[in-house]
Amino acid sequence: MKRRDFLRAASVPAAATTASATAGLGAAQETETEGGTATGTATGTGTGTGTGTGTGTGTGTESGGGSGSGETVTVTVGPGGSLVYEPGTEEALQIAPGTTVEFVWDSDNHNIVVENQPEGADWGGHEPIENTGFTYSHTFETLGTYEYYCDPHRSAGMEATLEVVENPDAGGGGGGEKELHDLGVPIHAHWVGAATILGILVTVIFTFYILKYGESPHTGTGRN
Repeated sequence: MKRRDFLRAASVPAAATTASATAGLGAAQETETEGGTATGTATGTGTGTGTGTGTGTGTGTESGGGSGSGETVTVTVGPGGSLVYEPGTEEALQIAPGTTVEFVWDSDNHNIVVENQPEGADWGGHEPIENTGFTYSHTFETLGTYEYYCDPHRSAGMEATLEVVENPDAGGGGGGEKELHDLGVPIHAHWVGAATILGILVTVIFTFYILKYGESPHTGTGRN
């Protein structure tokens, strides 16, 4: 075989190989999708995949379940450093079913531990210790009385009561004594004091008059 024919025969497979590679690269397409996932396709064979992940965290708010009535009530946890829930410690907080209560931390090292709640209620409180600025919310659906406390400060009296009632505007659950102004009577303390003093003076004057001038001429010795 002549040298020219030998070189011509050797160049044929090399040219075919180069053409095939070029065609494969030209037909391949690569796309990238937002979010970090990439896919590659080719008219021949072979696929490539890539994945991307992202994470996010948020602190400060938790919420309880319930459909809610749209109303939100705020309870301050440790207002100004005081070891109380306000409202709730001095006087029970009354709310309607479906009300969301937002607990707002106003001082440090407090939590919410549920001591008693109505049967069927699912309130878990918030037992992790939190500091100023933290908020926690829960929607109360079940009627009844809920009692809770702060674990680090329970011995100091940091306890509270929450009552879910049908009509909280009517005042607490019937029974018990009520002040006159709670019944709609427009009365003031200074008028009560003045009336009491006036009543005492009238009684003294009347008693003195009876003792001095009240003897009947038909009883005792009488006067002629």
